[in-house]
Amino acid sequence: MQTSDTPAQPAAPRAAAFADFDLTPALQAALVELGWAAPTPVQAAVLPFVLGGHDVAGQAPTGSGKTAAYGLGLLQRIDPAENAVQVIVLVPARELALQVRDALRQLGKTTPNLRIASYYGGHPMRDERKAMENQMPHVIVATPGRLLDHLEQRTFVPNQLKVLVLDEADKLLDLGFQEEMATIVSRLPQRRQTLLFSATMPDKVLALVRSHLARPKVVNVDGGGAAGTAGAATLPENLLLRGHVVSAADQKPAALYHVISQPNAGRSLIFANTRDRVEELTRFLRGRGVAAEALHGKMMQPERDKALMKLRNGSATALVATDVAARGLDVDELDTVVQYDAPEQADTFQHRAGRTARAGAVGTAHLLVTPPEQAKLQNWPAAATVQWARLVPPALPAAAPKAPRPSTVSLHISAGKREKISAGDLVGAFVSVGGLERDAVGRIEVHEHYSFVAVPEAQAEAVLAKMQNAKVKGKKVKVAIVR
Repeated sequence: MQTSDTPAQPAAPRAAAFADFDLTPALQAALVELGWAAPTPVQAAVLPFVLGGHDVAGQAPTGSGKTAAYGLGLLQRIDPAENAVQVIVLVPARELALQVRDALRQLGKTTPNLRIASYYGGHPMRDERKAMENQMPHVIVATPGRLLDHLEQRTFVPNQLKVLVLDEADKLLDLGFQEEMATIVSRLPQRRQTLLFSATMPDKVLALVRSHLARPKVVNVDGGGAAGTAGAATLPENLLLRGHVVSAADQKPAALYHVISQPNAGRSLIFANTRDRVEELTRFLRGRGVAAEALHGKMMQPERDKALMKLRNGSATALVATDVAARGLDVDELDTVVQYDAPEQADTFQHRAGRTARAGAVGTAHLLVTPPEQAKLQNWPAAATVQWARLVPPALPAAAPKAPRPSTVSLHISAGKREKISAGDLVGAFVSVGGLERDAVGRIEVHEHYSFVAVPEAQAEAVLAKMQNAKVKGKKVKVAIVR
């Protein structure tokens, strides 16, 4: 990643433990609560430069821990006593905005009065504006379009900004946010720290580095791949890559059904290149008895939340998504990834495959390809470890089987964070009113104005009946099964 304008920097001294960094006691306490003792390679390489106040251009793969690498450094600089925006993190998609926001909140949970918010399209801007009027966040994580709307309407003035982060810069450019980013940067104080992170470093990202960063420290922890390419070493060692070669594209639906029907398939994430293909495959899988959900850019945010929630809590076993919608998606225990449509670029292949086998877990990433598609992918270093084999998928049954009943059912509750409802409040209500044992209450997700609770399928109807018009924290709520 060397250029004449951004020379490679000598590596910073590697810290063996987070305790070796000069972090605030509050941040150190958060790391202890999280059980984090030693930094990942990207954290060890990046954090000293961020703490030192340098601009940083970092190349790091998905799942490497880069959010904490820059997050700890920027949180160190926040003054919670100041009622002003001090950090802006720009991300390419709503899901990534939520993921980064939640990760920063975890790191800052022991820092008193710290406020972190996420802003993105797909829901009314007035809700964000009202929240800012009540209490200005110290950190904003946002998509470029929505942040620019706030700047133009002067809902906040960034005159006390200390740090700007451009996260997943390659995808920001791929999605055409060049003009918005240029306008945003032009409205920010020139005296600031700028941090840029990208999975790849093609020329357009290097141009962004030259335009917006001042004498940056350049960090590359991608395993030694060439700039602009995704090296195979960036993928987790515990990730199995399997390529299934079918004779023609019309065999792919049967091949997909065969792959995700295997006993060890578990929860599956399926990538398609277009929204129409996502909808088509979701209908196909549902018709074949698979509890499948769709995720794409035309869906409103509540529908996206519902689809992700159902995959996370086990009431759906497959999610069919476009690349943009799945950017930043983080699902625990995601066992299988299937690339139904062949990726156009090597970094897209890497991003998709890296959704599983995260944080030391084991996972399998499948590719469904025709012979011409295989010939293209075999030239990519990132695909060097793919185990290729011909696949003649079994014929689909003439009649669709009856859809299996999932082990859990998701319930929608008409109250959330704005109504001062917490996960603990919901657990208490489902135990005392709904009649569940405490350990029978499944995954809980609390959103701004609504919440989701997973309950055992066998008890769902009884719990639903008992919870109708129940009070949670003194507030009467409505409860419904999520279909």
